[in-house]
This record gives sequence, structure tokens and C-alpha cells, in this order.
Amino acid sequence: MKSKVEIESKPETELIRAPTPLTYQERVWAQLSRFGPAIMLLAVVAAISIAHPDFLTVSNMMTIGLQAAVRAMLAIGELLVIISGGIDLSVGTSMSLAMVAMGLYIINGHGSMQIGMLIAVATGALVGLVNGTLIAVLELPPFIITLGMLGIAQGFALTFSNGFSMYGFPKDFEVVGGGQILGVPIPIIILASVGLAASFVFRETKLGRYAYAIGGSEEAARRAGIPVRRFKIAIYSFCGVLVGIASIVLASRINSAHPGIGLGYELDAIAAVVIGGASLMGGRGKISGAIIGALTMSAIRFGLNVMSVTPFIQQIVIGVILIIAVYLDRVRILAEANLDRLRAK
Repeated sequence: MKSKVEIESKPETELIRAPTPLTYQERVWAQLSRFGPAIMLLAVVAAISIAHPDFLTVSNMMTIGLQAAVRAMLAIGELLVIISGGIDLSVGTSMSLAMVAMGLYIINGHGSMQIGMLIAVATGALVGLVNGTLIAVLELPPFIITLGMLGIAQGFALTFSNGFSMYGFPKDFEVVGGGQILGVPIPIIILASVGLAASFVFRETKLGRYAYAIGGSEEAARRAGIPVRRFKIAIYSFCGVLVGIASIVLASRINSAHPGIGLGYELDAIAAVVIGGASLMGGRGKISGAIIGALTMSAIRFGLNVMSVTPFIQQIVIGVILIIAVYLDRVRILAEANLDRLRAK
């Protein structure tokens, strides 16, 4: 039997237990969590290409990228909200309202394009501010508050525009959604800029770090001294700013302010976030995943259009995809919980 002196004389490194290596199941799950969104996007493109051989062209890929730009901006804003444990169902109709507000100033009021664009961003931010304030102060479920705001924003957009699309933006405004710089469409450049800025916010600022903390455990975040209410308001306001930017790009692409065009975009945004690997339970998600998810949703919609699927059937398909995405999120959470139990043993 070894003496106490012999045991105490052992090097410290021998007394530290080596980390348990990952099992094959854990390694596979880790890789799927990391590359799953990209694999899904490639699978969707491959499936549509098989069904429609003329689908895979540079022109079509560019169109998908342009269509994804608006959805991706909404998805990035939605991502921060979902990371914090909330949800925003009003991003689509808020985009319509921001678009109409911009149209009222530029078209009806003959105001400058630059100030009109600022009004769009401010309108989106205001809706987000109201959402965040009601959620934080009344402590009601975000689902209820933002569902109500979905109808309110839609009602205001239809009221201010009298239910009609608004035309007459300046010629220069078309450049925002249809121009190019060195062959790269400006909406994609705007998306890249938004993505980089949002990445900095998510990683390097309190807003991003506290969003993860609040989504992981709101009570623990509160006990740690994080002003949860204040940051919830800031999180929804940040989402509103991106809604405003998205409204500018979309209005420029369609060269009008359409009061009803945003309805349904909230489903694409939420589906993109979940497909991109974020959890609806909060605390997890990446911007790159949200962008890939938006590309996947745009590829699906474009593919359905190419195959002449009616818009009514497309709504069914998108609804099914959203349900599957939420189910896969649930499966992912249960699998990770199971792996945690295995590690504990």
C-alpha cells in the first residue's frame, strides 16, 4: 500500500483527471449541429435541381440571393429576439408599416429620399420599442403582445395608405434594391453589412451577450445583476431597426410601398432562424445560420415558383416546413439533454 508521502509527491498533472473523450454519437451530433443548416440548403438546391434541371443557373442563384436579402435581415433581428427567449410575430406587418410611412413622406409629402429612409428605420424601431416595453412592463408572453402588434401594424399600414399601393418613388431610389457595385447587387451588400454589424453586436456588446444570458435563464440573469427589462426593450428595438432597413430594400425592389406585402414574412423569418440552428427555447443561435436559413426558405419559394406551384399550395408547404423545423429543434434539445445525462454518468 502506497504511503501518503508517495501519493502527495506525484506530479499535479497525474492527479488531474483527463477529459472524457467525445463518443462517436456526440461527435456526429456536434457536426450535424454545426453544418446541418448548410447541408439542408444544399439538399434543397439538389432536390429542386433534380425536379427542374434548368434551376441551377447563375441567374437563378442571384435571384435567390436577392430574395433572401430581405428575409435574412428580418431573420437576424428575429434571431436576437429568439436568443433572448422571446419571439416577434409582427416583423412582417411592421415592415409594411415602415414602408408606408416612408411612402407617405417621400411620395405624398414630396420629402427627401434620405429622410424618408430614416423614417422607415425609425418606424420599425418604434414598433420594436413598443413591443419590448409592453413585454417587459406587463410581463405578458411575447407571443401575445407581438400577435396583437401584427394586427395593429397591419391596420395602421392599410389605414394610412387607404388600402392601396403607393407609387412614385424617385428614380434614384430604385438603385437601393436594383443597383450593383462591381457586379454585386446592392441588397446583398446591404445584407453583408448588416450581418457584420450584427455579428459585432452579438459578440462584443452587452446587448448580444445579455440576450444569450436572458435566453439561457432569465432568473439567473436577473440574479446576476442584468437589467432584464431594459435589455428586453433594447432587443426588440434592435429587431425593429432591421425591420426598417428591410422595408427600404423591399420597397426599392418593388418600386412601391405596399401595405399588405409584409404579411407572412414573419413565418419565413422564424423558420429561417430555426432552420439555421437557433433554439426556440432561447440561449442559442448564430447569424450565419439565420442567413443560411433565409437562403433555404428563398430557394424553396423560388423552386416552387419555377415548378409552377400555386401560391396557395406554397403557403401549405411553408407551414409544413415551419412545423418540421420546430420539431427538429425539439429533437435537438432532447438529444443534447440525453448526451448531457450520459456525460454526467
